[in-house]
Amino acid sequence: MKVLFVCEGNICRSPMAEIIFRNICKKNGRDDIIVKSAGTYVTNWRESDGDMMLENSKLALVRCGEELPEVPHRATQFTYEMNDEYDYVIDVRRFPDPFHGSIEVYIDLCKQLQDYCAKLYNEICKTL
Repeated sequence: MKVLFVCEGNICRSPMAEIIFRNICKKNGRDDIIVKSAGTYVTNWRESDGDMMLENSKLALVRCGEELPEVPHRATQFTYEMNDEYDYVIDVRRFPDPFHGSIEVYIDLCKQLQDYCAKLYNEICKTL
């Protein structure tokens, strides 16, 4: 199964959700679930690598107990083909964009995403 989280720039919300959901899968021994993220408006996506995930996003994840991946996140541009490639395409733009916010705003978002991803994992795994 393949799950894709989507926001705008792919440097805050969607990569945070990707990491949280991947950690949930890992904790539950689900290496059969592929988790990625993308953005609808990614800057530098035509370059060799997209932008890095923001430092506040990484810091919030760590402060909320999440394990960061060994390979740093790089923004990926969402394409229409991804709709067919992924079983679940999850729009996380419903969550407030923390881009200009303080670390507390990022931590609050991280906690919201942790709750959301836990519920989403339970819903998806009921269908497997």
